[in-house]
Amino acid sequence: MKKYYGIMAAASFFVLVCLSVEIGKGAVMNEAASAQNSREENQTSTSAAQSTTQSTIQTTTQSTEGTSESQTDDFPNVSLDDWSMVLVGPKYKIDQEISQSGLSKLSNGYLVDKRIVSAYDDLAAAAKKAGYPLVMVSAYRSVAYQRKIFDANVDTLMARGESKEAAEKTTKLTFTEPGYSEHHTGLAIDVVDQAWYQDHTTDVLDHRFGDTEGGKWIQAHAREYGFIVRYPEGKYDITQIDYEPWHLRYVGVAAATYIEENQLTFEEFIDQVKER
Repeated sequence: MKKYYGIMAAASFFVLVCLSVEIGKGAVMNEAASAQNSREENQTSTSAAQSTTQSTIQTTTQSTEGTSESQTDDFPNVSLDDWSMVLVGPKYKIDQEISQSGLSKLSNGYLVDKRIVSAYDDLAAAAKKAGYPLVMVSAYRSVAYQRKIFDANVDTLMARGESKEAAEKTTKLTFTEPGYSEHHTGLAIDVVDQAWYQDHTTDVLDHRFGDTEGGKWIQAHAREYGFIVRYPEGKYDITQIDYEPWHLRYVGVAAATYIEENQLTFEEFIDQVKER
């Protein structure tokens, strides 16, 4: 009987041991599963954080790029309807001449659009202060007057034996055809400095003026007063007029600065205005 009870006790002990082992295994498996779940949650949280950070960086970059692009867009606020934007040249005939009431006489006696008088006076004062006092050679010219001097030159060449066709072709090299001259607008002036004017009485309007200190000063500073060198060197294919360092055209300070800094012709600038 004692032997029987001993066997039963041993069997019970074995069962308890087995149960303890199974319980231990379950606890270990639960801890492992819990740890795995924790790792997966951390990975999910990390991925979400990385995604949020990446999105923030991308948004910030796009915002910065947009701000940078906006800050570098220095194109002047102009319209093709602005009075200072009228385009006249060998390929662009003037639509309507400026009225006589719209003109004003400068202290030198020349006529210009009255809206540019103060701009020219400021330019002349600055040039004088810099040591390059300006001498005006031409300003406003009516279509009728342009026709008069154009025809006179044609007649002179025909008297020398040229045909009318040849004489007109030759004249167009030095005289703009009536109706196509910027001088009709009252916004164009021809100026050189006093030293050049005194030393070149027979060839005042010569491209070499651009190589002088006075010519270089005008090229560098006319924009500050709203003027551009209307016919730049090397741009004949666009302007149809050879380099004229003496021929200035008023377009306003903002437009003049943009044109000169970007080495554009007025024609190229107008094309950009049209694209806006």
